[in-house]
Amino acid sequence: MSSIKTALTDAISAELGSFIVSKSSTFACGGTIPIQGVSDTPGDLKPAGITFPFALRWDSKYSATGVGKLTFPVDPTNTMEMQNFSKLLEECEPASFGYKGEDVLDETYRKATKLDRSAFSVDFCPYELGIIDRIAQILLPNAKSDDGAHIGSSTHGVRAELYKLNIYGAPSGFFKSHVDTPRSDLQFGSLVVSLPCHYEGGQLIVRHAGHSMTFDWGASELVNTSVQWAAFYSDCEHEVLEVTEGNRVTLTYNLFYTSDIGELVGNGPTMSVKSLPLHSKIQEALDNPDFMSNGGYLGIHCQHAYAHSTKEGAQQLPGVLKGSDMAVYSVFQSLRLEIEVKSVLDSQNGLFRDQYRYYDDSDETTRKKDLSYIRRLGEVVVTETGGYEEPLQEIIDEFGDAVDVLWLTQPRHANVGMVHLTYGNQAGINAIYTYAALIVNIPKAAIRGRASDAASFT
Repeated sequence: MSSIKTALTDAISAELGSFIVSKSSTFACGGTIPIQGVSDTPGDLKPAGITFPFALRWDSKYSATGVGKLTFPVDPTNTMEMQNFSKLLEECEPASFGYKGEDVLDETYRKATKLDRSAFSVDFCPYELGIIDRIAQILLPNAKSDDGAHIGSSTHGVRAELYKLNIYGAPSGFFKSHVDTPRSDLQFGSLVVSLPCHYEGGQLIVRHAGHSMTFDWGASELVNTSVQWAAFYSDCEHEVLEVTEGNRVTLTYNLFYTSDIGELVGNGPTMSVKSLPLHSKIQEALDNPDFMSNGGYLGIHCQHAYAHSTKEGAQQLPGVLKGSDMAVYSVFQSLRLEIEVKSVLDSQNGLFRDQYRYYDDSDETTRKKDLSYIRRLGEVVVTETGGYEEPLQEIIDEFGDAVDVLWLTQPRHANVGMVHLTYGNQAGINAIYTYAALIVNIPKAAIRGRASDAASFT
């Protein structure tokens, strides 16, 4: 590889690495859930990632029963449904917004209508459809203990609280760029669900740290036949562009973190991987022929802690990956690249070389190219090789396969990965720590996109 290509690869790698470890890589996510007709068989369960038509009910002054009802998807050819839709539009109130601790009504800044949570009910459940699990995997923040120390997110889940129904109608429904005010210290984000009815325009644009994502639900051919959603952090700036046709009906949920989350599911149809900001960043790198032009292994140390060196912990991976780890895994998988979670003993960071430098009186080992050593998850390597007279290389060779890896991030969470003998004046046992990492097989630039060209890991 030429020095110019090497410099470009290094520059792209540095940018990717910085993006992965920042919250910018996962500040928002979204997805689409198709709606199918009601089953003819009583008691039938809907397939995963699918929802049935659902009803919205609200307090109505026009109904003899005091309750209005509208079923989604809205059928524009059904006269009764369109009459009910018109009643809903009439009974919604102008939507205000928060400014300096007060509710402000200003249609030059926001033009929309709303129903408060106390005025309606809907038999749509984001928990049943897996939306909340997706949000937990991608956006769940690290929790803090009372003393302010980070305690991780592995035992914390998401509580979604239905907040309002909003309608942005043509020809001029919109909401200028703003940042939401969290309702409590536990709130970390918002979920917006677009209900299936025809409209155009009304794009939701979410911005964070110089990056942006656009959710153009009205332009989708699925706008009338699916539920579309987006979730984002509370500190994200966002806006709703002008609706040019129809009515954009959304449910808004406040997202809070809570305790005692169970095992998270893996990647599935509920979430659109392409909606992740990281997807475009990685795609951009792969499209550059100067980035890893000869192919090779790309490594991303996991940003969260996992019990990767135990059999039980290994069996749960990659299903329990969280946050940016799950985002990285899902994105590379969606690009048809082979990616695996591996246990890594990394010589490049120099940690174990510094710790065990007394093994080598010569510089034979240090003259060798720095490599990473990878192996399958779930077991600690126990070797009788060791001792003060034993070269370090003979010890680490028993750990696993030596691989030249281009690392994007630094190691963070260590587990005991290898145990070996020490002896000299006194015999003993010592441990070498390893890290869980995502290892991606990047094909040569000329053949990228052909998954069959990626070699398998040993």
